[in-house]
Amino acid sequence: MNYFITFSVLLITNFLLDSSHCDRCCAINLRKLPSYKLNRIGARSDETIISRKIVHNLYECKKFAASRKALAFNFGLNINLNVKSVFPFLINKGSTIRNHLRNEASKRNLCQALQCPEIYNSSSLIRDKNYRYYSMYPNYINSGGGTIVCVPEAGLFILSDNNLNYTQAQMFCQKLNGSLAHVISEERMNGLAKYLSHKIPRYVGLSNNDDEKIWKNSFGEPLLCFEYRAWGTREPSNSRGCVAILISSSNSHVTPFWRIFNLELQESLVLCLEN
Repeated sequence: MNYFITFSVLLITNFLLDSSHCDRCCAINLRKLPSYKLNRIGARSDETIISRKIVHNLYECKKFAASRKALAFNFGLNINLNVKSVFPFLINKGSTIRNHLRNEASKRNLCQALQCPEIYNSSSLIRDKNYRYYSMYPNYINSGGGTIVCVPEAGLFILSDNNLNYTQAQMFCQKLNGSLAHVISEERMNGLAKYLSHKIPRYVGLSNNDDEKIWKNSFGEPLLCFEYRAWGTREPSNSRGCVAILISSSNSHVTPFWRIFNLELQESLVLCLEN
């Protein structure tokens, strides 16, 4: 009987711990993507198209763009589509299939998922009365004097040359309606690597500075909820601190990695994620 009671207590305890862990980690998967907002009527962006699809309505286009991790999209309203230009593989198909798809396409809308949104003064927008341009980002983004870069499938980032400590870096990004960059992702790290300088660290949103003694990103999400790690050699060197990205290169390979710094004593450049 005592064994059964002990086993039950252990089982319940583990269940509670797992549930608590799941509540924090599962919320990451449930987090909604930033919503696409109508940015311009009567125009389409000439940014790189990563995929396109004939859709029935705007909602279907938004779902399609999100599935392709597009940061923006063009929505063509009831336009007269040239099916061959939209789907080149149809050139060698039979006339019956081509005619059917041409008839179907004429009744629907064209959705163009874009790799990156308009950044600088909407310079690549083209006037076209049949289109509407939607983006996760507004027309104007305050860079705080820094450089805005687009990392496909990840988002817009701001590279600032302000030399700040970690607390100041957090406040700097917040004033720009952003946060210290979330980098617990291989695609983000590799995408950012080409914009970063060698041996110059940039603060990102990963730190360990509270009573929980766990590494968390700017959204309060524990590192243990993610599989990806990019610790440099002999890192993590301390159980507490904040993280900056550095770049190493060897044999023509550029590799970004994480290094721990003191929370308040060290100054570094800043890398913000535009929310």
